[in-house]
Amino acid sequence: MFGLFRNKNAMPAEPEMQAVSSQERRIYVLDFDRTITILHTGAIAYGSELAPAFIRKNVKKGFADFVHRVISNGHGIYIASYSDDANADLVEEEAVSGHDLIKFYMDEVFGQEQAIFTTPRKNGAGEIISAGNIIASNSQDFKQYHLDLIVQRETLDQGNPVDMKRIYLLEDDEYVVRFFMGKGCTIIVPFSASRSADTAATKTLFTSYMPESFIA
Repeated sequence: MFGLFRNKNAMPAEPEMQAVSSQERRIYVLDFDRTITILHTGAIAYGSELAPAFIRKNVKKGFADFVHRVISNGHGIYIASYSDDANADLVEEEAVSGHDLIKFYMDEVFGQEQAIFTTPRKNGAGEIISAGNIIASNSQDFKQYHLDLIVQRETLDQGNPVDMKRIYLLEDDEYVVRFFMGKGCTIIVPFSASRSADTAATKTLFTSYMPESFIA
């Protein structure tokens, strides 16, 4: 069983990472809305939706401990979301979307100084100097754009079945699951595409449906 936090009064400390070979290292790719969260954010949040109490209730129990297990076992992890930075401009109220929204959630879960999940950093010329592991772009291409970035950063070959099998997907969209299956990726909840997606959306995903073999 995983808990969202180790106790009610403390954020989880950042885990120590054990060394694994490049062949053993897995790359976990997690969707955000309805996979990490219980309610869909609509890719934008403002007002009471940014309150710590709301965020803590909206993040599935067990998520933090799941992430700690993944990292402590030497694996990599990404959040890949269709959330988009431009959504914040759609409302008059002060709003957060895209990379900033996901980072806002992660800072609430893991603490304001956390470095587990990071956003891209740019220099004064707008050039990306640090990629980060939060990918938020409304690409609508079954996340091929997201996959391209991940394999580039991890020096994987999309034409190599062994490399692609090292990518572990957790996603509530059946069509994205089906797309990654076709790429030869490992689906964390190993059912049909539709059942895998439905399971990823369940509130008790990390406490009831996560096979131990997928976080070893």
